[in-house]
Amino acid sequence: MTHTQWLLHKVFNLKILTICALTIPFSFNQVTLAAYKPPPDQKPPSGYTESSGTRGTCKASDADSITLLAPVTHIGQTTSTHPTFAWFVPHHPQIPLEFSIYELSSNEQPKLTYKSRLQSSPGIMKLSVPENLPGLVLGKNYIWQVEILCDFNHPSHNLLATADIAIVPIPASLQNALHRKYDRTQRASLYAEAGMWYDALAEALANTRDGQLGKLAINLLKDLANLEKSPQIKDVYLIALEKYDF
Repeated sequence: MTHTQWLLHKVFNLKILTICALTIPFSFNQVTLAAYKPPPDQKPPSGYTESSGTRGTCKASDADSITLLAPVTHIGQTTSTHPTFAWFVPHHPQIPLEFSIYELSSNEQPKLTYKSRLQSSPGIMKLSVPENLPGLVLGKNYIWQVEILCDFNHPSHNLLATADIAIVPIPASLQNALHRKYDRTQRASLYAEAGMWYDALAEALANTRDGQLGKLAINLLKDLANLEKSPQIKDVYLIALEKYDF
């Protein structure tokens, strides 16, 4: 091999190494996008949420819908006692809303655990149980709801959406896997594959701007919409694809 041939061979190999170095991270990110799978021990929703959809009308305020970003055909799970909740508000006027969490007793009688009053804003809204509060109880089931207070004189006209959530112990295998993963995409994927919807969504939304979804959260919503054949979740997913910047 001549000196010129040796230089060309070296440069060619260097280009191959560079291409591989650039390609591997991209492929890795593609592979690790979350895919939500319902928990293997999935349970049907409580009587308070088994009829999915939004109750009430807010025509006077141009507020016509609200979508909770949560499973409705089964009870979504979390390993966190201070979970993050998210919902989608399509309308623009700022309207007061109430976020509430109720503990379900053995006979499914709800007991108010947490309530917060805030203003609605268009797009994705999220709220976490404050860390300075005791938090939810491991092993308990809860319902959470968002109520748009559009008519104080006629509360029955308020928009109300409700979903279930179960606080479950973290499986040892999942805990060990999470201990080695610090990237939010990887952590969200692990939670999603283990059936922990609320944990996966919390990781996916952690670094997003107010009112917006990121690629990972959109991917989760797509999984949920296809899984549950939910037109409401599918609408949020399509709106996100068309409207949001990533």
